[in-house]
Amino acid sequence: MARRTLAIPGLALSVLALLGAFASTGACAADPEGADDEPDAGVKETAPTMFDAPPIRVIGPAVECAIGSAIEEEPNDAVMTATSFSELSICGVLETAKDVDYLAFETPTGTKLSVFQAIIDGKVELALTHDGETFGPSETAKFGPGKYVIKAFTTAGKPASYRIRVQFDPE
Repeated sequence: MARRTLAIPGLALSVLALLGAFASTGACAADPEGADDEPDAGVKETAPTMFDAPPIRVIGPAVECAIGSAIEEEPNDAVMTATSFSELSICGVLETAKDVDYLAFETPTGTKLSVFQAIIDGKVELALTHDGETFGPSETAKFGPGKYVIKAFTTAGKPASYRIRVQFDPE
């Protein structure tokens, strides 16, 4: 499964820089026909590229998202600014111990929520609100059609990340 990430660790940029340097030589060390005996043979001077930039330092947790997943967007620290999504999955990061993320989705017409799954890294609490009632994700008897608001937060005192998947079935 292809994946994308919210943050690119500095190591990934270093690998890309190495690959860029390899591509610019036009030769492979294991290919005797493509390499000369001179150490700089085949190396061309090129203008700096984005691969020459210093590594990006990642602060806090990162989360890997499957391609096609929605990604929570800040500011979403209140119900009125909840990140709305229509995809079947969303992922996000609680960047600080006090960060709260609100997410919102609506079941497609003629369907009801049938599955709510979460994969978490760290301690993430999730609360769903539907039809004016707030409950936990394991209370599947309360699932139904309509609009949902999800509150993601941590009580562990440190950052965390989450991936949520939803599924709908006919009513």
